[in-house]
Amino acid sequence: MRHHWGGRRSRWVAFASSMLLALTTTLVAQDVERGESRETAETKKQKEGGFRGWIDKRVRSFTETSDREKGLTPLFGTVTPGSGLAGGAGYKHFNAFGPGLGYEVGGMVSFRRYQEYSAAIGRLNARSSTVELDTADRRVGSLFNDSSKKAPGSALYVEARYRDYPQSIYYGSGLTSLKTNRADYSLSGVSVEGVWQRQFNSSLGISVRGGLLDLHVGTGTNSALVNFEERFAAATIPGGLEQPRFITLGAGLVRDSRLHPGAPDDGTFIGLGVRRFTADAAADLDFTRITFDMRAYAQPITARGVIAVRALLSSDFTDSGRQTPFYLQQSLGGGDTIRGLPTHRFQDQALYVLTSEYRWRVHRYVEVAPFVDVGKAAPALSRLTFDSLKVGPGVAVRLRTDHRTLARLEWATSSEGYRIVVGTGPSF
Repeated sequence: MRHHWGGRRSRWVAFASSMLLALTTTLVAQDVERGESRETAETKKQKEGGFRGWIDKRVRSFTETSDREKGLTPLFGTVTPGSGLAGGAGYKHFNAFGPGLGYEVGGMVSFRRYQEYSAAIGRLNARSSTVELDTADRRVGSLFNDSSKKAPGSALYVEARYRDYPQSIYYGSGLTSLKTNRADYSLSGVSVEGVWQRQFNSSLGISVRGGLLDLHVGTGTNSALVNFEERFAAATIPGGLEQPRFITLGAGLVRDSRLHPGAPDDGTFIGLGVRRFTADAAADLDFTRITFDMRAYAQPITARGVIAVRALLSSDFTDSGRQTPFYLQQSLGGGDTIRGLPTHRFQDQALYVLTSEYRWRVHRYVEVAPFVDVGKAAPALSRLTFDSLKVGPGVAVRLRTDHRTLARLEWATSSEGYRIVVGTGPSF
């Protein structure tokens, strides 16, 4: 295995490492001083009688997270942005090989035939209650398991995943890419990674993940679109002809003071992720990705209304001056960045997204949220300015409980038309 570390790359890795170390030291010191003074037990509500009480009981039994160490669980959501709604199942047995040592398997298939399957083995009991940095090819808008409540503990395991995305979309790179150049391709492959997760207390946690990422580009299955290899000169696009295996190593640090991450109405979320991609056969495709994600929630007007804001910044740094492989590039568009733009609409080396929502509880189980998404993509971090912004205003209707967002229907518009986004869980 070749390991070539140029001067420029080393400086960026050293810079990212120093940022992560400094932030960890500061936050640990603050949380140790504060200790576990934060109230972790929630106030129990008095039971209501009659039909409404029966309804409330049924909703709670359906939505509350199970703490079972063994069993089958239905899965609903999306495989990846653009896949459409998906369903599947997971099975876990956390003490199968002795106390604290078990396995977990699962899979999902969408109505657009996107598929993803995974298997993990190790110390998994605290996996969902500790910060988890997701796989190396996950989109920057959803790097962490950010909707589950955290508690002190550790997880250590090995995970393998297979994914098959048959209708991935590519428009070209940069803000000048044309909508008429829309083409599709398939993306499939495996990843095998070792993962360590450590939650210091209910708000501060760190995750380290590293291993092999082996993805391949093929012909797309959407007969209504031109294939990628027919629309573009693949030889001129990084990763267009050959897709090398990558050795990846990343770390994520999260400080989350939200009381109910599944439906937040107070507190803040601050996440920093750093990940290195080293290609096994093409030195000019190596790169480092740094991502910063900050969210804040407040109730300044009434108990029913919540103002939610998010700032997402991410950039890839290469040694050769070339671009990241096109199928791993960051992009604007889709349900996790600018909802008024099509998924993967504007790809480039760096991007930022600013989002603001006003979440109004019109009913105990219904929330209406007007929002606006603003962002930009650019060839480098230094070129992320505030001109030529992409804007996506819209409104969302969500089904929720006091502690979880169950489903959401979002209508958003942009200079390229309007879109309807259907999903599960909170938007952020």
